[in-house]
Amino acid sequence: RKDSWNFFAERLREMRRIELAKDILELDPDNAFAHEELGSVYIRDFWRYRNALMLPLYAFKYVGIDEGAGRFDYEAQNVGVREGFMPSAADRGLGRFENPNRVFLNDQFDLDALQSQGVPVQDLSVRAQRAYEEAIGHLQQALESDPRRRPVYDDLMEIYALKGEYEAALEMVEDMYRFFPEDAQTWTYLGLAHYHLGNMEAAARSFETALQYMDEGERSAYQDIGFLLTDEERDVYAQDSVAYLARFWASKDPRYLTTYNERRLEHFARLTYADLLYGAPDLDLRGWETQRGSILVRYGQPDSDVTITPNDQSYREGKTVVAAAVFRPPQDNEGNVGGAEVRNNPEQLNEMMESRLFQEMNTFNIWEYGDFRFVFEDPFRNGEFRLYSPKASAIGDGQQAWLNDYQIRAKQTFRETPEQYEYEAPGRQIELPYLTTAFKGAEGQTDLYVHYGVPINEYDGSQEMLEITANTGTFLVSDQRDILVERRNTIYGLPTAQIVSFPDVNLWVDTQVMEAPPGTHDLSVEFETASGNTVAVQRRAVDVPDFEAEAPGLSDLLLAYRVEESLDGEPLGPSEIVRDGLSIQPAPWSVFRVDQPVYVYFETYNLDRNPEGQTDYTVDVLLVPKDDASGIAKLFKNLFGGDKGVSFSFPGTSTSPDVSNYQIVDVSDQEPGVYTLAVRVRDNISGQTVESEQELFLEE
Repeated sequence: RKDSWNFFAERLREMRRIELAKDILELDPDNAFAHEELGSVYIRDFWRYRNALMLPLYAFKYVGIDEGAGRFDYEAQNVGVREGFMPSAADRGLGRFENPNRVFLNDQFDLDALQSQGVPVQDLSVRAQRAYEEAIGHLQQALESDPRRRPVYDDLMEIYALKGEYEAALEMVEDMYRFFPEDAQTWTYLGLAHYHLGNMEAAARSFETALQYMDEGERSAYQDIGFLLTDEERDVYAQDSVAYLARFWASKDPRYLTTYNERRLEHFARLTYADLLYGAPDLDLRGWETQRGSILVRYGQPDSDVTITPNDQSYREGKTVVAAAVFRPPQDNEGNVGGAEVRNNPEQLNEMMESRLFQEMNTFNIWEYGDFRFVFEDPFRNGEFRLYSPKASAIGDGQQAWLNDYQIRAKQTFRETPEQYEYEAPGRQIELPYLTTAFKGAEGQTDLYVHYGVPINEYDGSQEMLEITANTGTFLVSDQRDILVERRNTIYGLPTAQIVSFPDVNLWVDTQVMEAPPGTHDLSVEFETASGNTVAVQRRAVDVPDFEAEAPGLSDLLLAYRVEESLDGEPLGPSEIVRDGLSIQPAPWSVFRVDQPVYVYFETYNLDRNPEGQTDYTVDVLLVPKDDASGIAKLFKNLFGGDKGVSFSFPGTSTSPDVSNYQIVDVSDQEPGVYTLAVRVRDNISGQTVESEQELFLEE
């Protein structure tokens, strides 16, 4: 097992180890050491073949058949050679076989373009499955003979992870726990298996336990996020890493309702996976320190992971030999390499052998992520892949350096997209429509109302309650990654009185209220049934206005299905809110039927008062089809001149500089479609005006 300096020496030593292991097993069929060795050998075979495609003559100059040598002698192969093509093969049905590299117009690793050009590709999945079964059999036998052989657990976890067999991995790690309960990797393996099986609570506990057993260096690697940040964020992170770390994971959490952070668990799972699969022990590098490992931690497992391995079998079918001169030097009838022309031209023979050596040794691994790609090469076939960069000679032959230099392309990708994660919720995912309205609050805060609706498929209107237990939450996160406000609620049954029906959907509507500081924040609205079978997460940026200015101001427009006066200050219905003595049933999305009126509630602030202490203002309300809306100023300029929509005005007075109003807009004569609802308030004392607008949809 001593390290070898090159590929060939390592292959020879591997063959000697295999023969030795077989000899041992003939004498001692249960020998754990020999089974471990054979298991590790088959793991390497599985690595080679699991996602491998074999392409002939891939990415190098090849030697063809000398046109002056006459017809191709399939039996003797005593032909001359030169760089070129195979014109004499046309009458044998082989056609003009060219370097597959020439099908690429730009990026030589575009596999779709390669296969669309008809280049023969051989799938090696059958070999991979055979290697997997052999590896599992030997490694399990090794543990049966000696369950304390620690490296065997690592080997089994590696191949289980490669194959995605996490149920089998979980059973194996539970056995590992019996003998190595305080080993950090026992717990990271448990975390990885639980995570991929969807056992998030167990995964979170496992990773947290692993952190306790890690040494300082490994723990630092699991907690460091510097390489996931932009340059600007990295500077802030360096100033206070502990505080920034907490804010970073909080802002990346895709579901605040859960007790665990899915994004952080994904990060731990990626680190564990990278360490299992992409470590370089010969270089004393953990998996996340290698190029492939660090990229996997950034972006997760690729959409497509393909290994291009060179063809060492000549694609021989019967007497048909495709470019045999490249794969092995031709021989004459006496077994001499190359024939007379080759023997008399050592430079051609050397070039032929160098091409064969390059083909035998170099392997490519292509990772596709949709928007970007990484290509790695293993020129020495020792498993230590590096980002591919073409040689100067390849660039001279016409390759576009930037397109094919993945050292350069990777650096640009890191700058533009430091990390990537797409959350996939478990169970049935539903859309959760919601609207926000902002009003002036107390002590410089803004009252932010979040109105949302939960789709209900079918329900019995005669029942008072739907027997559903659910958790809801609204969370406001600042641009500095701080959670400003969170509201959580457990609902034991959904009252059917809160269901609003539309032609295509029934919505159970509700509202959450929070006090928020002004600014641009991210708002997350979440819903999940207690069983976890139904999940909804809606997240978007919201602008929370500042109403503390002395100039007149206007709140957001609150669209509602009903507004009535509340005599006792209590809501009149289960889904209604109370604002300034009015009970309001908000619309969680801006959809109304044409046979129901549109209610709009709004507040005006900082109106001037006359010497008698009275305010004097005028309210204009306008509803027009969106296609006719060309800016709110132009809308009100032609307030009463249009033949479409609804428009009206009314005066108002008050003893307070802050007043609230609501209006009922009759839309019964309007056609279905998208409309713009606009409100303008004119302060008749100061002459100033304030305006606001909201889109809505009318349906039959």
